[in-house]
Parts: sequence; structure tokens; C-alpha cells
Amino acid sequence: MGDYGATISPAYDSAIRKSLVTQVIVGCLAALMLDGGTTARVVGVTILAFSLSAAVIVLRRPHEPTKLDIMIIRWGFWPVLLFAYWWQFSA
Repeated sequence: MGDYGATISPAYDSAIRKSLVTQVIVGCLAALMLDGGTTARVVGVTILAFSLSAAVIVLRRPHEPTKLDIMIIRWGFWPVLLFAYWWQFSA
């Protein structure tokens, strides 16, 4: 039987922490913008999408993350945010 404990590798710690801090800062700044909530909605959807994708990455390799997994969790929020802004405002 496999080990199905709720622990994840310590290698994820700094990447998850940096990502969460970035998301909180961007979310707070988006909430302060006076544009009728458009930016806050885009950032909210981005945070949700990125968090779900990061959870999938962690669930697939909880004990032995690759360097790409760590890099995506640490820096992946920014490309998703840029894509969300492009998607929202290109129409």
C-alpha cells in the first residue's frame, strides 16, 4: 500500500509562500482600483484558476516535485494574470 499521508515535500514551502504573498498583494491592489470591480474580478478569477492548477501540481507529485513544478508554483501566477487581462480586455 502507498503512503497517503497529508504531508507534502518541504521543497514546496518557499514557492507556495511566495505565490500566496504575491496573490494577496495583487488582490488587495486590484480591490482598491476604482474601475467598477472589473480588475478585481479578473484578478479573482486568476487567483482561483492558478490556485486550482497549483493544487493539481502538488497532488500529482506531493513528495518529489520537479524544478519545473516549483518554478510554476512560484512564478506561474504572472503569466496566468497577463493572459486573463488579455482575454478580458481584447474584445
